[in-house]
Amino acid sequence: MNSTDKKIKETIAELKEWLDKPTRKEEDYQKRITEINEELKSEKLRKSIRLQFEYLDNWYCNNFVYELLTTNYTTYKVDACANGCHNLLISNKLAELYLNNPPKPAFDKAVYWLANCLSQKWYKESEILIEIINNGLESKFLDGGWDIKTASWFILVIANNGFQKSVDFSGFNYPEHMGVYQKALDNWDTENLALLDEIVSSLCEFHLNEASNGDLSDIAAKSDPMFFQFSSTRWFVYAFEILAWLSVREKRSLRNPEKFSHPLMNIELNKLAKESASMPINELFEKVMDKLNS
Repeated sequence: MNSTDKKIKETIAELKEWLDKPTRKEEDYQKRITEINEELKSEKLRKSIRLQFEYLDNWYCNNFVYELLTTNYTTYKVDACANGCHNLLISNKLAELYLNNPPKPAFDKAVYWLANCLSQKWYKESEILIEIINNGLESKFLDGGWDIKTASWFILVIANNGFQKSVDFSGFNYPEHMGVYQKALDNWDTENLALLDEIVSSLCEFHLNEASNGDLSDIAAKSDPMFFQFSSTRWFVYAFEILAWLSVREKRSLRNPEKFSHPLMNIELNKLAKESASMPINELFEKVMDKLNS
Protein backbone atom coordinates (compact mmCIF):
# COMPACT_ATOMS: atom_id res chain seq x y z
CA MET A 1 0.00 0.00 0.00
CA ASN A 2 1.53 3.32 -1.09
CA SER A 3 1.56 6.50 1.01
CA THR A 4 -1.48 7.91 -0.80
CA ASP A 5 -3.59 4.81 -0.15
CA LYS A 6 -2.49 4.69 3.49
CA LYS A 7 -3.48 8.30 4.05
CA ILE A 8 -6.80 7.80 2.24
CA LYS A 9 -7.56 4.82 4.49
CA GLU A 10 -6.68 6.86 7.58
CA THR A 11 -8.85 9.77 6.42
CA ILE A 12 -11.86 7.58 5.70
CA ALA A 13 -11.60 5.90 9.11
CA GLU A 14 -11.37 9.20 11.02
CA LEU A 15 -14.18 10.88 9.10
CA LYS A 16 -16.40 7.81 9.44
CA GLU A 17 -15.91 7.90 13.20
CA TRP A 18 -16.89 11.58 13.21
CA LEU A 19 -19.93 11.10 10.98
CA ASP A 20 -21.15 7.97 12.77
CA LYS A 21 -21.96 9.85 15.96
CA PRO A 22 -25.77 9.41 16.29
CA THR A 23 -26.38 13.09 17.03
CA ARG A 24 -23.91 14.44 14.47
CA LYS A 25 -26.43 15.95 12.03
CA GLU A 26 -28.49 17.42 14.85
CA GLU A 27 -25.45 19.02 16.53
CA ASP A 28 -23.44 20.18 13.54
CA TYR A 29 -26.15 21.04 11.04
CA GLN A 30 -29.69 21.38 12.37
CA LYS A 31 -28.67 23.17 15.58
CA ARG A 32 -26.57 25.66 13.61
CA ILE A 33 -29.40 26.48 11.22
CA THR A 34 -31.74 26.95 14.18
CA GLU A 35 -29.22 29.22 15.94
CA ILE A 36 -28.87 31.43 12.86
CA ASN A 37 -32.64 31.73 12.45
CA GLU A 38 -33.03 32.61 16.14
CA GLU A 39 -30.29 35.23 15.90
CA LEU A 40 -32.02 36.79 12.89
CA LYS A 41 -35.01 37.57 15.11
CA SER A 42 -32.92 39.89 17.28
CA GLU A 43 -32.76 43.62 16.66
CA LYS A 44 -29.00 43.56 16.08
CA LEU A 45 -26.87 40.60 15.07
CA ARG A 46 -24.06 39.66 17.41
CA LYS A 47 -20.54 39.26 16.10
CA SER A 48 -20.69 35.57 17.04
CA ILE A 49 -23.21 34.93 14.23
CA ARG A 50 -20.26 34.04 11.99
CA LEU A 51 -19.30 31.11 14.21
CA GLN A 52 -22.47 29.24 13.23
CA PHE A 53 -21.29 29.33 9.62
CA GLU A 54 -17.87 28.05 10.73
CA TYR A 55 -19.56 25.13 12.50
CA LEU A 56 -21.47 24.40 9.29
CA ASP A 57 -18.10 24.30 7.53
CA ASN A 58 -17.27 21.16 9.53
CA TRP A 59 -20.51 19.50 8.48
CA TYR A 60 -20.31 20.27 4.78
CA CYS A 61 -16.57 19.70 4.35
CA ASN A 62 -16.32 16.45 6.28
CA ASN A 63 -19.27 15.08 4.34
CA PHE A 64 -18.03 16.01 0.89
CA VAL A 65 -14.53 14.64 1.49
CA TYR A 66 -15.88 11.39 2.94
CA GLU A 67 -18.38 10.86 0.13
CA LEU A 68 -15.89 11.55 -2.65
CA LEU A 69 -13.40 9.14 -1.08
CA THR A 70 -15.95 6.37 -0.61
CA THR A 71 -18.42 6.79 -3.49
CA ASN A 72 -16.73 9.20 -5.96
CA TYR A 73 -19.88 11.34 -5.77
CA THR A 74 -21.18 14.04 -3.45
CA THR A 75 -23.88 16.65 -3.20
CA TYR A 76 -22.07 18.44 -0.37
CA LYS A 77 -19.10 20.07 -2.10
CA VAL A 78 -21.01 22.93 -3.71
CA ASP A 79 -22.60 23.74 -0.34
CA ALA A 80 -19.21 23.48 1.38
CA CYS A 81 -17.54 25.86 -1.05
CA ALA A 82 -20.43 28.33 -0.93
CA ASN A 83 -20.52 28.23 2.87
CA GLY A 84 -16.78 28.96 2.99
CA CYS A 85 -17.30 31.98 0.78
CA HIS A 86 -20.16 33.10 3.03
CA ASN A 87 -17.92 32.68 6.08
CA LEU A 88 -15.38 35.12 4.71
CA LEU A 89 -17.95 37.62 3.42
CA ILE A 90 -19.76 37.73 6.77
CA SER A 91 -16.48 37.99 8.68
CA ASN A 92 -15.34 40.83 6.44
CA LYS A 93 -18.60 42.73 6.92
CA LEU A 94 -18.32 42.32 10.68
CA ALA A 95 -14.72 43.57 10.48
CA GLU A 96 -16.04 46.75 8.86
CA LEU A 97 -18.58 47.17 11.65
CA TYR A 98 -16.13 46.38 14.47
CA LEU A 99 -12.93 48.07 13.30
CA ASN A 100 -11.24 48.01 16.70
CA ASN A 101 -12.25 44.47 17.57
CA PRO A 102 -12.95 42.57 14.34
CA PRO A 103 -13.56 38.84 14.08
CA LYS A 104 -10.29 37.00 13.54
CA PRO A 105 -10.69 33.99 11.26
CA ALA A 106 -7.63 31.76 11.05
CA PHE A 107 -5.39 32.73 8.13
CA ASP A 108 -5.17 29.18 6.78
CA LYS A 109 -8.95 28.74 7.00
CA ALA A 110 -9.60 31.98 5.13
CA VAL A 111 -7.27 30.94 2.33
CA TYR A 112 -8.77 27.43 2.30
CA TRP A 113 -12.18 28.99 1.63
CA LEU A 114 -10.63 30.91 -1.26
CA ALA A 115 -9.07 27.72 -2.63
CA ASN A 116 -12.44 25.96 -2.49
CA CYS A 117 -14.02 28.81 -4.43
CA LEU A 118 -11.30 28.53 -7.06
CA SER A 119 -11.77 24.75 -7.28
CA GLN A 120 -15.39 25.40 -8.31
CA LYS A 121 -14.22 27.99 -10.87
CA TRP A 122 -16.28 30.70 -9.20
CA TYR A 123 -13.92 33.38 -10.42
CA LYS A 124 -16.08 36.42 -9.65
CA GLU A 125 -16.48 35.37 -6.02
CA SER A 126 -12.83 34.29 -5.85
CA GLU A 127 -11.65 37.74 -6.84
CA ILE A 128 -13.76 39.28 -4.07
CA LEU A 129 -12.23 36.88 -1.53
CA ILE A 130 -8.71 37.67 -2.77
CA GLU A 131 -9.34 41.36 -2.12
CA ILE A 132 -10.78 40.63 1.33
CA ILE A 133 -7.71 38.60 2.30
CA ASN A 134 -5.24 41.08 0.81
CA ASN A 135 -6.87 43.96 2.68
CA GLY A 136 -7.36 41.90 5.83
CA LEU A 137 -3.62 41.34 6.15
CA GLU A 138 -3.21 45.05 6.87
CA SER A 139 -5.58 45.05 9.84
CA LYS A 140 -6.39 43.06 12.96
CA PHE A 141 -8.72 40.98 10.78
CA LEU A 142 -5.94 38.70 9.48
CA ASP A 143 -3.10 40.47 11.26
CA GLY A 144 -0.41 39.97 8.63
CA GLY A 145 -1.02 36.27 8.13
CA TRP A 146 1.03 33.46 9.64
CA ASP A 147 4.57 32.76 8.45
CA ILE A 148 4.47 29.03 9.24
CA LYS A 149 1.56 28.45 6.85
CA THR A 150 3.51 28.23 3.58
CA ALA A 151 0.71 26.37 1.78
CA SER A 152 -1.68 29.23 2.50
CA TRP A 153 0.78 31.83 1.23
CA PHE A 154 1.34 29.72 -1.88
CA ILE A 155 -2.38 29.76 -2.65
CA LEU A 156 -2.66 33.49 -2.02
CA VAL A 157 0.33 34.40 -4.21
CA ILE A 158 -0.84 32.11 -7.02
CA ALA A 159 -4.35 33.58 -6.83
CA ASN A 160 -3.04 37.14 -7.02
CA ASN A 161 -0.84 36.17 -9.97
CA GLY A 162 -3.77 34.59 -11.77
CA PHE A 163 -5.98 37.63 -11.30
CA GLN A 164 -3.12 39.93 -12.30
CA LYS A 165 -2.93 41.67 -8.95
CA SER A 166 0.44 43.10 -7.95
CA VAL A 167 0.78 42.85 -4.17
CA ASP A 168 3.89 43.23 -2.04
CA PHE A 169 3.63 40.78 0.86
CA SER A 170 7.07 41.59 2.28
CA GLY A 171 5.56 43.83 4.96
CA PHE A 172 3.47 40.96 6.31
CA ASN A 173 4.35 37.62 7.90
CA TYR A 174 5.47 36.11 4.62
CA PRO A 175 7.70 33.04 5.09
CA GLU A 176 11.43 33.55 4.77
CA HIS A 177 11.63 30.26 2.88
CA MET A 178 8.76 28.83 0.81
CA GLY A 179 10.40 25.41 0.53
CA VAL A 180 8.81 23.09 -2.03
CA TYR A 181 6.39 25.81 -3.09
CA GLN A 182 9.08 28.13 -4.44
CA LYS A 183 9.61 26.09 -7.61
CA ALA A 184 5.85 26.09 -8.18
CA LEU A 185 5.73 29.86 -7.73
CA ASP A 186 8.66 30.34 -10.11
CA ASN A 187 6.91 28.22 -12.74
CA TRP A 188 3.25 28.86 -11.96
CA ASP A 189 2.43 29.74 -15.59
CA THR A 190 4.73 27.25 -17.31
CA GLU A 191 3.57 25.70 -20.57
CA ASN A 192 5.88 22.72 -20.02
CA LEU A 193 3.43 20.01 -18.91
CA ALA A 194 6.20 17.58 -17.97
CA LEU A 195 7.66 20.17 -15.61
CA LEU A 196 4.21 20.94 -14.24
CA ASP A 197 3.58 17.25 -13.54
CA GLU A 198 6.97 16.96 -11.83
CA ILE A 199 6.26 19.94 -9.58
CA VAL A 200 2.76 18.70 -8.75
CA SER A 201 4.24 15.34 -7.71
CA SER A 202 6.62 17.08 -5.31
CA LEU A 203 3.72 19.10 -3.88
CA CYS A 204 1.69 15.91 -3.41
CA GLU A 205 4.50 14.25 -1.46
CA PHE A 206 4.85 17.34 0.69
CA HIS A 207 1.08 17.42 1.26
CA LEU A 208 1.02 13.81 2.46
CA ASN A 209 4.00 14.38 4.75
CA GLU A 210 2.29 17.44 6.25
CA ALA A 211 -1.09 15.75 6.72
CA SER A 212 -1.26 15.11 10.45
CA ASN A 213 -3.23 16.03 13.54
CA GLY A 214 0.08 16.19 15.38
CA ASP A 215 0.55 15.31 19.01
CA LEU A 216 -1.11 17.72 21.40
CA SER A 217 1.01 16.38 24.25
CA ASP A 218 4.05 18.18 22.83
CA ILE A 219 2.88 21.72 22.13
CA ALA A 220 6.36 23.21 21.96
CA ALA A 221 7.64 21.10 19.07
CA LYS A 222 6.83 20.20 15.48
CA SER A 223 4.26 17.70 16.74
CA ASP A 224 1.96 20.59 17.62
CA PRO A 225 -0.70 20.48 14.86
CA MET A 226 -0.40 24.20 14.20
CA PHE A 227 3.00 23.55 12.62
CA PHE A 228 1.54 21.16 10.04
CA GLN A 229 0.18 22.59 6.79
CA PHE A 230 -2.75 20.16 6.64
CA SER A 231 -3.69 19.42 10.24
CA SER A 232 -7.43 18.89 9.72
CA THR A 233 -8.52 15.36 8.79
CA ARG A 234 -10.58 16.64 5.88
CA TRP A 235 -7.40 18.21 4.46
CA PHE A 236 -5.27 15.04 4.69
CA VAL A 237 -5.75 13.96 1.07
CA TYR A 238 -7.66 16.94 -0.31
CA ALA A 239 -5.02 18.82 -2.32
CA PHE A 240 -6.92 22.10 -2.41
CA GLU A 241 -3.71 24.12 -2.76
CA ILE A 242 -2.89 22.29 -6.00
CA LEU A 243 -6.47 22.57 -7.25
CA ALA A 244 -6.33 26.33 -6.66
CA TRP A 245 -3.18 26.51 -8.80
CA LEU A 246 -4.67 24.39 -11.59
CA SER A 247 -7.85 26.47 -11.56
CA VAL A 248 -5.89 29.72 -11.84
CA ARG A 249 -3.95 28.25 -14.76
CA GLU A 250 -7.20 27.27 -16.46
CA LYS A 251 -8.56 30.77 -15.95
CA ARG A 252 -5.47 32.10 -17.72
CA SER A 253 -6.04 29.64 -20.61
CA LEU A 254 -2.99 27.56 -19.68
CA ARG A 255 -3.16 23.81 -20.25
CA ASN A 256 -3.00 21.30 -17.42
CA PRO A 257 -2.18 17.59 -17.77
CA GLU A 258 -5.19 15.35 -18.34
CA LYS A 259 -3.64 12.81 -15.96
CA PHE A 260 -0.94 13.24 -13.34
CA SER A 261 1.88 10.90 -12.36
CA HIS A 262 1.12 11.13 -8.65
CA PRO A 263 -1.86 8.99 -7.51
CA LEU A 264 -3.09 11.69 -5.13
CA MET A 265 -4.13 13.85 -8.09
CA ASN A 266 -6.03 11.07 -9.83
CA ILE A 267 -8.69 10.51 -7.17
CA GLU A 268 -12.12 12.08 -7.65
CA LEU A 269 -11.64 14.34 -4.63
CA ASN A 270 -8.81 16.15 -6.40
CA LYS A 271 -10.60 17.08 -9.60
CA LEU A 272 -11.64 20.58 -10.58
CA ALA A 273 -15.32 21.25 -11.15
CA LYS A 274 -16.16 20.30 -14.72
CA GLU A 275 -18.27 23.38 -15.26
CA SER A 276 -18.15 26.85 -13.75
CA ALA A 277 -21.80 26.99 -12.71
CA SER A 278 -22.91 29.97 -10.65
CA MET A 279 -22.59 29.81 -6.89
CA PRO A 280 -26.00 28.84 -5.46
CA ILE A 281 -28.03 31.44 -3.60
CA ASN A 282 -28.38 30.74 0.12
CA GLU A 283 -31.37 32.48 1.69
CA LEU A 284 -30.00 32.26 5.22
CA PHE A 285 -26.75 33.95 4.19
CA GLU A 286 -28.69 36.61 2.28
CA LYS A 287 -30.81 37.37 5.34
CA VAL A 288 -27.72 37.72 7.53
CA MET A 289 -26.03 40.07 5.07
CA ASP A 290 -29.21 42.13 4.65
CA LYS A 291 -29.41 42.59 8.41
CA LEU A 292 -25.72 43.47 8.71
CA ASN A 293 -26.11 46.02 5.92
CA SER A 294 -29.23 47.61 7.39
